[in-house]
Amino acid sequence: MTTPAPGTPRRVRPAVAVAALVGVVAAGWWFWPARPRPEPPLPADIPDPEVRAAVDDARGKVLAGRRSAEAWGRLGMVYLANGFEPEADRSFEEAARLDPADPRWPYGRGRIALLRNPDTVLDLLRQAADAGTGSVYGPAIRLQLAETLLERGQAAEAEPLFQAEAGKPEYRHRAAYGLGLAALARGDRAAAARHLALAREKRVVRPQALAQLAALARDSGDAAAAARYEQEAAEAPLAGRWQDPFLNEVADLQVGRVGFRERAEGLTAAGRHAEAADLMLRAARARPTARGLTEAGFLLLRAGDFDRALPVLREAAAMDPNDPVAQYNLALGVFMPAEREVARAPGAARDRFEEVVRYASRATQLKPDYGMAYLLWGVSLKLLGRTAEAVDPLRRGVAAKPEEFELQYALAEVLAATGAGAEARQYAENARRLDPNDPRPSRLLPTLP
Repeated sequence: MTTPAPGTPRRVRPAVAVAALVGVVAAGWWFWPARPRPEPPLPADIPDPEVRAAVDDARGKVLAGRRSAEAWGRLGMVYLANGFEPEADRSFEEAARLDPADPRWPYGRGRIALLRNPDTVLDLLRQAADAGTGSVYGPAIRLQLAETLLERGQAAEAEPLFQAEAGKPEYRHRAAYGLGLAALARGDRAAAARHLALAREKRVVRPQALAQLAALARDSGDAAAAARYEQEAAEAPLAGRWQDPFLNEVADLQVGRVGFRERAEGLTAAGRHAEAADLMLRAARARPTARGLTEAGFLLLRAGDFDRALPVLREAAAMDPNDPVAQYNLALGVFMPAEREVARAPGAARDRFEEVVRYASRATQLKPDYGMAYLLWGVSLKLLGRTAEAVDPLRRGVAAKPEEFELQYALAEVLAATGAGAEARQYAENARRLDPNDPRPSRLLPTLP
């Protein structure tokens, strides 16, 4: 063998080089610190024994197999089903890290983000839609993405998603309603009427589709057809919910308070609001959660029991200050009796309307498309005599929910009061189209330039 001269690089045989590299990699793998395995989340308190048992069972499966995406996802679904949304979000996040190909986990996070973190919702729903291609969960995920895009004024991106699902029998009515709204957004009234006529066949969306058809008929000068649509909408039965395999699986994991809720919904449908409120309040007191207390407080408001409703709604908002639904319902609970008081004595209840402004504006910070929270905020400012300030929240509310009559009319009123009569006319006309039977726009319009 020839000995290389001093300073000459020594050639290493390929087999030796590969072996050395494998050794280095193996040593690095052996000594490299493993990623810390996260602890499955656990709420500070789960007073409902049925919920606690379900959580303990699901957490136990995670602790037995922390690298199982299915175990983490199942824990997230148990949490989501029973009102523990932050814990559900953390569980879904870990499940998605372990199995990025499963669309359920980003979709679960997206459903939570719809209320809690609207800045991230589109990214999560897009991620879920990409993962859901060819999956049984895919159509409902894509339709939810399309509806969220439509709500945010992105009809051009939403429309192809609706079209992709329009041919599937179980999803065609939902897609048709979305296509109808998208057609309205681009000014194609004939296409909108065609899609909405199909959507009206489905109970879930019948009243909304009929309202849109009535507005189209009125705009075209067919008052008789508009009246028929409006009558049919008034007689439409209570809606159900769209087909969604993931949400169906989540619903199957509800325990404890769910039985109370179903009985309360039956009483509410029968108009027995006070009984429904008492039932939900008992459930909420036995197993307190922010969402349960909010539901009970809202039913007490519907029953007209303001004295009992307000403490319950305050408790709910304090329990979860980041829940926009709790903040909105607290604003509503303060507003309703204050509005009655100010009707009897103008200038009264100023402190209460200041409260409404705080809670309603907080709800919109947490959920920027919360149209009815903008309405409470703007109307309260108007009742406080701060009419010019009311314009901004009402504009934002109309931008978020242009289909809401009360938002359109309230904006018309405050614009008229601030001297912007020509602009006020536009919103008053919008309001009249949305509800031709309400006399207020017709009374306001003759006063506007």
